[in-house]
Amino acid sequence: MGTLAGHLLPGSFFILFSIWWSFITAIRYVQSRLNFKNRNGFKSSVTMPCIFISCRNAPIESYLKGVLGFLALLAEAYTGVNISYKNLSELNSNMNSTGHTEHNHQHQHKRSEELIKVWSFERGNIQHITMYSAFVLGSIIEILIHYGVDLPKRIEYAMGILAFSIEAFLFAFHLHGKEVVDIYVHMFLVYAIFGCIIFTSLECYNPRNVLFVYGRVLFTLLQGTWFFQVGFMLYPPTDNPAYHWDLSSHGNIMIVTACFCWHIMLIVIGLLGQLWFVKKILINSKRFEGSLESLRMIDDYTQGGRVSQQYFNLKSKHGEKNHLINHNDSSGDEDIVIDLNKNERIVLK
Repeated sequence: MGTLAGHLLPGSFFILFSIWWSFITAIRYVQSRLNFKNRNGFKSSVTMPCIFISCRNAPIESYLKGVLGFLALLAEAYTGVNISYKNLSELNSNMNSTGHTEHNHQHQHKRSEELIKVWSFERGNIQHITMYSAFVLGSIIEILIHYGVDLPKRIEYAMGILAFSIEAFLFAFHLHGKEVVDIYVHMFLVYAIFGCIIFTSLECYNPRNVLFVYGRVLFTLLQGTWFFQVGFMLYPPTDNPAYHWDLSSHGNIMIVTACFCWHIMLIVIGLLGQLWFVKKILINSKRFEGSLESLRMIDDYTQGGRVSQQYFNLKSKHGEKNHLINHNDSSGDEDIVIDLNKNERIVLK
C-alpha cells in the first residue's frame, strides 16, 4: 500500500459500498415515512439488496466484497514480494576478518563474483493482507447466512465490527518511523475506523434507528475519501513541487486537521443531498417504480419475523421457474413464499 494506487484501491472499495448503503438506506427511510410505509417501519441490514438488476434476490454485495477483497489481497501479496541479487563479497569480507589462509582468501575471492537470488517480503503488505482477509471473511459469513446456514443471530454485524476492529488495530501500529504529518494522517484514519466500529455496534443493538445506519455510512465513506487524501499527499502523481507536502512541518498538521473536518462536513452535505434526491425525484419516478416496489416488498416480508433467507426455485402456476424467498412468519402458523420476479406473496398452508 506504500504507493498512490495502494491507497486508491481501498479508498475506492469503501466509497463504492458506502454510497450504495446510503442509497438503499435513503429509499428505505423515505418509504417508511410515506403513506405506503412498510409494515414494520424502517430497519437496516448489513448488506443492501441490488434492486436494479434482475437477480436482485442474490447476495450480489457480499459476492462483490468477497471477490474485490480477495483480488486486493492478491495484489498486495504480489507487490509485496521483493527479489534482489546480492554479491558474496560481503560474506567474503566477514570470513577474511576471521583470519583465513591465503588459499581460502583466493578461493572466496573467485566466489565473490557470483550473484545469489534473495527473496524478501514487505512487512507493511502483511498488514494490508490481514485487513483484506478480515473483510473477505465477513463477506463469506454474509453469504452463508443468506443461504440459510444456521448461525448466531446478527453475526453479520459482529463480523463487520471485527473487520473494522482489525483494521483499526493494524493502522494504529502502522506509524513507526514516519514523519509527523504522515503519523497524523494515519491517526485520523484510525479515528474514522473507530467511528465505523461504534456506529456498527449501535446499529447491531438497534437496527431501526436510521441515524446509526448513517453513522456507519458516514465513517465508511470518510475512510474512502481520506484514503484518497492520504494517497495524494504522500505519493503525488506529479513532480510539481506545489503538490508535494512537507511531511516534517508542524504547520501542515493544522491544514491536515482542517481537511479532515471538511471531509466530514462535505460527506454530510452529500448524504443530505442524496436523501433529497430520493425523496423528491426517485420515489416519484415511474421508471424505477418496479425496483422500489421490490425493495419495499422484500423489507416488508423479511423483517417481520425470523427469516431463513434461503432462496430456492419453485414452479409457478405456468410451469416457469421463479426465484422465491422462504419466510417463516413470526407467529409460526404459516410459511410465506415471495416471488421476487412477480412481486407476489404466496401463503403455504
